[in-house]
Amino acid sequence: MKVKVTPKIPVRLLAIGALAAPAILTASPNAHATVTSSPAHTIQLKECGDHGSSDNVTIYSYCDGNGYQVWAEFRHTDVVDGHLDVWGPNLPRRSSPNGYWPAGTDTQRWRAEGNGTACAEGWSRVAGKWRSVGLPCVTIS
Repeated sequence: MKVKVTPKIPVRLLAIGALAAPAILTASPNAHATVTSSPAHTIQLKECGDHGSSDNVTIYSYCDGNGYQVWAEFRHTDVVDGHLDVWGPNLPRRSSPNGYWPAGTDTQRWRAEGNGTACAEGWSRVAGKWRSVGLPCVTIS
């Protein structure tokens, strides 16, 4: 499974692996990422989905050899009453619980296998009406 990783890799990506030592993340001009935990240990990350943002929503993805994981967050504004929907290849639409979502709080991670497009849509309810507050997508291939 291959998907491009941009040089701007979110710090959350490092938290996915179980690294026993502090890690350094570098990206080559070919956009391959390498995590170095010590001079003796280098881990090649599989190329995977970029993160993508639209309005107030960001979607993240990660490949681990057993498929991919996706999750989302409201980016820069707290949502008093809302939720995030996430879907992708072989992943039917999943929804986070309705309620208060502080900016930067991730949904759970959903796992699936496949290639295609994964998306997240954020919803906010104001005065009893639901409105979309962002619909970013990333490519999983």
